[in-house]
Amino acid sequence: MSVSEIESGNTEWEMGSREWYFSSGMIWVACLFLTGTVTIADPDLWGHTLYGLRALEQHVLVERTDPFCYTEPGTIWINHEWFSELSFGWLWIQMGNTGLWLWRNFWLCMILIPTWIALRKSRASLSGAVLLLVYGAFCLAQFVVFVRPQLVTFGCFAWTLLLLRHYVDRPQSKGVWYLPVVMLFWSNSHGGFLAGVGVEALVVLWVGWGYFQGLYQRRDFLRLVVAVSASWIVTLINPYGIQLHQMLWDHLITTQIVREWQPLWQARQALLYYIPFLLIALAFFCSRKWEWIDLMLIAVVAWQAVSHIRHVALLAIAVMILLPRPITDAVRNLFPIINQQWSGRARLGLRSVLIVTMTLAILGLGTHTVIHLQEEGVPPWQIGVETVSRAPGMPVAAIEVLNNEQLAGNILTDYGWAQYVIWQTFPASRVAFDGRYRTVYSAQLEEEFIAFQKLNQNSSTSTPLLDEYPTEIILLPKSQQTNGYLKNRRDWSLIYEDEQATLWVKDIFRFQATLERSRRSAILKPEIPEWLLFPAAPPEIETQP
Repeated sequence: MSVSEIESGNTEWEMGSREWYFSSGMIWVACLFLTGTVTIADPDLWGHTLYGLRALEQHVLVERTDPFCYTEPGTIWINHEWFSELSFGWLWIQMGNTGLWLWRNFWLCMILIPTWIALRKSRASLSGAVLLLVYGAFCLAQFVVFVRPQLVTFGCFAWTLLLLRHYVDRPQSKGVWYLPVVMLFWSNSHGGFLAGVGVEALVVLWVGWGYFQGLYQRRDFLRLVVAVSASWIVTLINPYGIQLHQMLWDHLITTQIVREWQPLWQARQALLYYIPFLLIALAFFCSRKWEWIDLMLIAVVAWQAVSHIRHVALLAIAVMILLPRPITDAVRNLFPIINQQWSGRARLGLRSVLIVTMTLAILGLGTHTVIHLQEEGVPPWQIGVETVSRAPGMPVAAIEVLNNEQLAGNILTDYGWAQYVIWQTFPASRVAFDGRYRTVYSAQLEEEFIAFQKLNQNSSTSTPLLDEYPTEIILLPKSQQTNGYLKNRRDWSLIYEDEQATLWVKDIFRFQATLERSRRSAILKPEIPEWLLFPAAPPEIETQP
């Protein structure tokens, strides 16, 4: 073929469709390798897996009340990730780490396949496809490195957006009837299905306006309304009914202490988070081939991304699916001479060298990280757990001390460590608060926990978590300022600390043997590797002073 069927109507750029498929396919595979080979345990992965295991053992879909906390025991638990957790539990039983790794990579494909389809349907140029794939993958890599139910939202969002956008262009398409199927699965796997509800509503309004303008036929509008209405109705098919929606809306309007729920401008973040915004500026300021529906959808998702860091991933997905045409046109407008000189059969060799070089560079970056973790004992098909930093690092050494000293009781710990603590100590111990937030805990307890984290060496007031609840053990990151407050409390004693964590116990009778050993400096520091494999149980190894 002398003129590509894939190119975006750019007459001066000639490229065969075979070259487009092969070249963009190489980049696509390289991006999948970059995002799929290194896997780190999310701080909540222990909880997700444990909850699924317990549900399978009890032959139920969900546990209705919480068994893990001592602050609000028996409280109602609305678990919006229950189906993902059942999957985690089953895969853990069948294949262990590898099963969870395969689950993560399945959802990576569910993100990248719709992107590929969007590039093909939009007739993106090779340069535009490479730009979107590479930069999109680098941005997404910050979010998909973890095994977490949120990946279901990323994948289902991509497919929902693709189906809706295709219907806007081709209202006779029958793909819109897949929306209820996607939403039924999505709403039982992760609470992020509300993002799908939002974009569906926006597209319905757009097509409705187009109907009144004479751009769509009445049956086209009604077909979309029926499909979207069905997809909203099926969200009520879950173990909690309308209570699930009430909990999620309450969760959304509440200020969260989790970094990913903070606004983009308030928290430290990687510069890669701003890539989608740069691509948006490129598309809308350097091209005229965008459509208003794309601008509206991008604006809504961008507002969410600015409001909550975790939604930057959704914005990256939206950019890859909605903006291939304007990105292709923008690249042509910015580099017209290069666009002409590098086209045609005469430049096939040069283009091939550039694609191969870029592919090798992406593979090289991924391989570098794989080799580093392999040297630390974490092969690419396993899930690594870091043991030195604050979350996602886990306090393996401190838990080893708890086990060695045979300490058990009511444990107050960092929300990022709590589900690891649950996995390692339940049922002998229970926690005060963990990363499930409003799915379990009341707003009052959440406020009390936040207030506790803000205490410092200058604080002299009492705190409900220590003075009103039966807290007996405290496990904190060493960097947390609350340690200064605890040093001024005579009823609490520091029995262990390392570069990562501090361990405090209340001065009560059953801890006296441990307190005495602490005074004699007889509690030894475990020698823990920097990286372990999930679930990172404290190893039975020798200790040193």
